[in-house]
Amino acid sequence: MSLPDLRWPWVLPAVLVLLVLLLWWWGRARRRHAWDSPGVVLVAGVERLRRLPRYQSLLRRRLAAYAAVAVATLAVVAVAALLMARPQTIEVEQPDRRSRDIMLCLDASASMDDDNVAVVDEVRDIIGELPGDRIGLTLWSQTAVTVLPLTDDVDYVRAALESSREAFRTSDETFFGGVQLNSKGASLISDGIVSCTQRFDRPSQERTRIVLVSSDNDPKGDPVYTLPQAAAYAAEQDVVVYAVAAPELGEQARAEDRADFADAAATTGGFLALVGQDGATGEIVSRIDDLERRKVAEAPRQVRRDDPATAVRLASAALVVLLVAWVAQWVLLGMRLPTHSRRAGGES
Repeated sequence: MSLPDLRWPWVLPAVLVLLVLLLWWWGRARRRHAWDSPGVVLVAGVERLRRLPRYQSLLRRRLAAYAAVAVATLAVVAVAALLMARPQTIEVEQPDRRSRDIMLCLDASASMDDDNVAVVDEVRDIIGELPGDRIGLTLWSQTAVTVLPLTDDVDYVRAALESSREAFRTSDETFFGGVQLNSKGASLISDGIVSCTQRFDRPSQERTRIVLVSSDNDPKGDPVYTLPQAAAYAAEQDVVVYAVAAPELGEQARAEDRADFADAAATTGGFLALVGQDGATGEIVSRIDDLERRKVAEAPRQVRRDDPATAVRLASAALVVLLVAWVAQWVLLGMRLPTHSRRAGGES
């Protein structure tokens, strides 16, 4: 059986030295006061008494009881020292981190303010069902602005989404600074998709990358990319686009715009869902969850963990043995607690 690895191995020799010093001091003190104690009575001719069978039996019983208590006490001290030394286990772990990068890509044009409140609510539901993934937030209209770089801090993501929701609800223009440089363009969805695709970091690592884009697909102005070109660019970058469409795209008059948006998502392996449509959020979560979480290569590492379980069990056993030894000592030696007897008319 191999010895446990200890965080502070010096504790064991330190306790041993302290115990030896205490025993040495106790022995000297006991010998020094053995003859001048007020309870000592000098008696001659005790050798015959010591040879009596009854005396020998009582002596062996007493020595056995004291030895049992001493051994149990030393066991308790030893296990306590072992616990203080903090036994640990050392394991070599091969990290198997798998992760997806999800960029939320929200259309910040004025026409989407009301719809984006619902979009953000839907996105928050999605985030709650995708723990462990890195998530970012980019707003776009004429240009794109990163509000939240990719992070796996879910609380931070929720806070950013809550701020975005409140800004959409109140049409707080200060929150959307930079997405609208002039009046020559707005809601340029194709450029927004390209910009969000370019927001993924760690390009040398093989990771699963997803753009979750919200829009009403009602661009104003001349974009740099057409929607098919933007979809093709995302596909070349191995980015899957999921479209979260504004409710008005469900109207018959917007059927062509909805089809264009859906085709762009399908080109990358994604699909389109309407905000508020029953099961739309669940379907997006299910499809995203089906995507493989690709491994991130990391070197093996040693991990040290406190492992007091064995020492605690030994300590418990030692305490039980000590308690039994004390009880046995009182039973075997017939010891009684001190009592005071009184006679009528006075004390003996």
